[in-house]
Amino acid sequence: MKRILPDTLKARTILLLTLVFIVSHTLSLMIYKANRDQSVLLIEASDLAERIIGIVDLAYKFPADQREKILSAAQTQFLTSYPDLVSLDVVACQQSDDLGEISQRILDVFQQRPAYQIDVCVRRFGGFQRLLGQRSAKTVDMLVNIHFPDDETASFHAELPEASSLFYEAATLYLLAVITMALLIAWYLITKLISPIDKLAKAAEQIGVNLDVKALDEIGPKEARVAARAFNEMQARLQRLLHGQTEMFAAISHDLKSAVTRLQLRCDLLNDQKEREGLQRVVQDMRVMIASIIDFVRGDAAEEPLRRISVGDLLESLCEDLIEESVPIEYQVDQTAYVQCRPAQLRRAIQNLIDNACKHAEGAFVHLQVEESGVLINVDDNGPGIPDGQLEAVIRPFVTVDQSRSHSGGGMVLGLAITQKIILSHGGTLTLSNIPNGGLRAQLWCPFGSF
Repeated sequence: MKRILPDTLKARTILLLTLVFIVSHTLSLMIYKANRDQSVLLIEASDLAERIIGIVDLAYKFPADQREKILSAAQTQFLTSYPDLVSLDVVACQQSDDLGEISQRILDVFQQRPAYQIDVCVRRFGGFQRLLGQRSAKTVDMLVNIHFPDDETASFHAELPEASSLFYEAATLYLLAVITMALLIAWYLITKLISPIDKLAKAAEQIGVNLDVKALDEIGPKEARVAARAFNEMQARLQRLLHGQTEMFAAISHDLKSAVTRLQLRCDLLNDQKEREGLQRVVQDMRVMIASIIDFVRGDAAEEPLRRISVGDLLESLCEDLIEESVPIEYQVDQTAYVQCRPAQLRRAIQNLIDNACKHAEGAFVHLQVEESGVLINVDDNGPGIPDGQLEAVIRPFVTVDQSRSHSGGGMVLGLAITQKIILSHGGTLTLSNIPNGGLRAQLWCPFGSF
């Protein structure tokens, strides 16, 4: 069922309205056709009865031996006359409400001539008999037996033509035009009605990568305004919460940096060289730790404007700079592509992955691939890798694994966490996986679009 239904709410609503229109108008056309066909048959029966009365009145004015000629001359495509009566027992008259109404209409017309005694027989031929060629496109077969006042008789056989198809009626074309116009208007109105939902969905997607996006306009129907207002209030609360935490961490880091500076001054006053050097290493580690925390807290900052750049040129520039600094890396750019990003942050995210690979292995290999909806950057190393059960956990802040990939190289374990925050702010993903032949692969995916 899900494969049959359209994917969007707008398309499903239009489909439902279309089905309702088709069913309701089809039923209306069927009812209209049934009533119209019966009305046409009644009118044709009345006209035919009037014609038969005219023929009978004319024939009755002539002698009995000349009436047969007059009756023969009055025959038409739909009306045949016979001088002798046709027994109603052999023609299988049918009884139904609509046929009885036709018979009564003929009898009512003949009440104008009470001198004539008439018998009426009406039969209906279905589509099966028409297919066999027994009757053409006629639905009602009528037989009228007349007794003249001078005991002479005559029989009239007539076929009432079927009403024309509705496809040729102006009413059908009018209904089709009305349905088309109604669906077009409904499509426009539904688009306007659902547009607040589309805007809300886009805003929810944007807020996931940039909390400081513009607030939604509180316009439209009451329900849309209430939803937009609630969304804006939620965004404001999240902004206050996140910015408050950022400011708190920044204040704590600033105080810690002041304390470390004082500790550094006291360290320099020590006379014992061995103790002074050991304490200086501790102070340096504290400086690196504080710098890492500050970098992590500010990792999702959006002060840098979005720009459209060639990611291939950015990657090549970064790798060449690192190679000049004697960093053991190799890179391969199959083809380049343009992405909407914050260049400095994206460069820092890639460099974090390269630094992490070089810290725990003999070198790194960087490979850029262009996919249908974004770019894929793989950073491979030949190190010991990470246990499969800890591949996701190691990206979280301050999480360490075994000593081979811990903070033995100095600093805190925040490089991957910072990288993930940066790439998430661009709407991308960071995935870690072990290479079958040994080593770790850090896979960074970034979409083309803007945020």
